[in-house]
This record gives sequence, structure tokens and C-alpha cells, in this order.
Amino acid sequence: MTTPHTVTTPYAAAAPHTAAAPQFGRRSALAALAATALLAAAGTAPARAAARAAAPPSPPGRPPRLMLPAPTGPHPVGTTTLHLVDPARPDRWAPTPRPRELRTRLWYPAARVAGHPRAPWMSPAETAHLETAYFQVPAAGLDWPTTHAHADAPAETSCRHPVVLNSHGSGGDSAFNTALAEELASHGHVVAAVDHTFDAGEIEFPGHRLEVRDKAAVQAMTDADIVAYRAADVRLVLDRLTDLAAGADPDADHRPLPAGLAQALDPDAVAMFGHSMGGATTAQALHDDPRIRAGAVLDGPLFGTCATADQPRPLLLMASTWASPARDAMWDTLWPHLTGWRRRLTLTRSGHLSYTDLQLLVPQGQDVIAWPADQLEHFLGTGDPLRAVTAQRAYLTAYFQLHLRRRPTTLFDAPSPHYPEITLDA
Repeated sequence: MTTPHTVTTPYAAAAPHTAAAPQFGRRSALAALAATALLAAAGTAPARAAARAAAPPSPPGRPPRLMLPAPTGPHPVGTTTLHLVDPARPDRWAPTPRPRELRTRLWYPAARVAGHPRAPWMSPAETAHLETAYFQVPAAGLDWPTTHAHADAPAETSCRHPVVLNSHGSGGDSAFNTALAEELASHGHVVAAVDHTFDAGEIEFPGHRLEVRDKAAVQAMTDADIVAYRAADVRLVLDRLTDLAAGADPDADHRPLPAGLAQALDPDAVAMFGHSMGGATTAQALHDDPRIRAGAVLDGPLFGTCATADQPRPLLLMASTWASPARDAMWDTLWPHLTGWRRRLTLTRSGHLSYTDLQLLVPQGQDVIAWPADQLEHFLGTGDPLRAVTAQRAYLTAYFQLHLRRRPTTLFDAPSPHYPEITLDA
């Protein structure tokens, strides 16, 4: 049995090493979240063992090999990136004057994948920075996943596919929701995950230029201003995807894009999800941009104008079991303002990072990452990692199918015997 313990890195993916522990979140109201977060009472050994069982053992002397589960939908998955620049918008987080610059990672239903290799989870330069700055382990100490998406494969164009936007947490990366994105793409969605430059942990731009998070620049803003700034990033991405669907090439370098990608996008059927501050960004973007039909907040706070404004469009709130009175109070305040479809769920035996790929990857690499048991339990919970991700995939896919394609589902009507990890709270 672990003892209750308080942490000081709210909405954070803090490494167990106290020096320069990287954060996914903010101060102020979020500090109350961390100050009251209690560790779960159950042990973590079963969850770690289940996660390790998902990956084959590495040869002796080789780094642990990390893996993500294959998507379950009928479509193979393609992936590509867009380099986007907004010449009319100065970058308030950049160290030198420059226009706002973003990378967007896309996953989409592919027509065929022969001749298109499976893409890495992140680039070698990005994972090297992630290892040293985030996990504080030696570079190349982990064998990061090869994803199930095929680089630049031609897109499936028998119809236009709904678009699902994604926003990462502060200090995270667009890759952190790869398992969810690949699942959605395999079921016929185009997922566009924005990297919020200088609030993302690491982004490799063309020319092997690596931009990393500038925590001081980001935190010089208020929480509400950060969310508004991130929501403006989302607006740029959606504008450029709309241009792409109309036949333009929005890539700043005019890199050739996968065949059929423009014809695969349906800019009139758009939704969004995000984790942590990405969830706050989702709620704000849903409030600001009428093109976004529905949103899903994954264990995120609420800041800015969206926190108390009426919202007639669908919003799904999915919590972890991290004890977070401040988050709950934010959601309670917003709840009566949700005048359309609304649901509030909890992923049981989970932690704040259970809504990212780290739910799967950290336990697999635990021999190298070496998070203490209480840290592992606090941020990832005590449930089976694969079951946790499977449940998230099912509910998010059903949610977006319901609101973007009007495909009925019973998952939100009553507890499902197939996914006992999810409780329906409201």
C-alpha cells in the first residue's frame, strides 16, 4: 500500500527526478489540482506487468523495445506532416521576432500502403531530446515505437472523411496521442494534431531545426491567454486544411503532399479533442470557432471565455481518477452552460497521463525510465494500460462517429460490460 503524497506539478508529466521536472501544465488554479492529488491505494505491479507483456522482450544488451497497439478499423493508415506559417501573426513565444510557425501531424485512411514504410513515433532528434530533457535518461536508451501509420501513403478518396483536430498538453507533443489518432484514422477520420511551437516539448522542423519548449515565455502569459493563443493555432490549422481541401498546398515549403489528401478531407465535418491544456484548448476552440461541431476534453482544465459561456454544441468530458477538486469545480461550473449533448465520464484506476501514449510506453520502458512506484501510480494509475487505451479508443471513436457521421451508439446511455474501465458520471 502506498501512502498519500502531494505533488507540485499540476497537469504535469513530471519525471520522478526532481531536478528540472518537465511540466505539462500551469500554475494558479492548477496548483490546487496537484496539491490535493492523492496517490491511489492499489499496487502498480500488475499494470506494469500487463504493459510489458504487450511488447516482445528486447535482445540482451539492447534498449527496451516500445510498441503501440495496432488500430482496429477497416482502413490502413497513412501519415504526413504540414509545416505551416502565418505571416500575419507574430510569434509571442519565439526568442526572436518571427511569424507564428506550426507543425501539424496528420493521420488519414490510406488507399494503399505498399512502398510506404511505417513511420517512427517521433524523429530521432525529437526522441533524443525527450529522453534527456523529459525522462532524464541517456539518449538512445529506449527503442521508440514504429507506428502503424505509413509515411505519405496515398489517401483513400472514395468519400471525404471527417476531420478531428487534436491539441497536446503543455510540454507534450503531437505524437503523444498516436494510439488514439491511428484508431480514429482506421475508422475513417482524418486526424490533424497541432504542435504548439514553444509549448510543445520538441518539434523538428524542415532542415533538421529542433525547437523546444520555452517554459518561461509560455508562463509569462495568464492561463486564459495561453489557451486563447493555442486556440488561434487551431484556427490556423483549420484554415489551412480548408485551403488544402479546396486544392491549395498550404505547406510553407510546398513539399509534395500524399496523393488524394486534398480529396480525402471534409472541412464541413470537424470535431476536436485534447489532453490536459489541450483539453482546455479544445473547449476554447469549440467556443470560438463555429466550424468545430463537437469537442472532447481529456482530463483538462477550463480557462478563458469558454469556462462560463453557454455551449450548445456537444462536449464530452473524460476524467482520470486523479483527485482534482479544482478540475472538478471547473467542470461543475461549466456543466449547466452545456445546453446541447453532454456527457461526463471517468476512466477508472487511471492517472493524468493515462490519456496519452505514455500510459503504454512508460511501463514498457520502466527498466530504463525507472520511475518510482508512487510516481508511476500517480501519473498512470493502477489499471491495465492496454485496457485503458482500448476503452478510450472505443468511446472517442463512437463519440465522433455519432456527431460527425450521425451513427448511433449506446455507449453513452448506460455502463458497457465491454468497457468496465469507464464509468458514466453525468
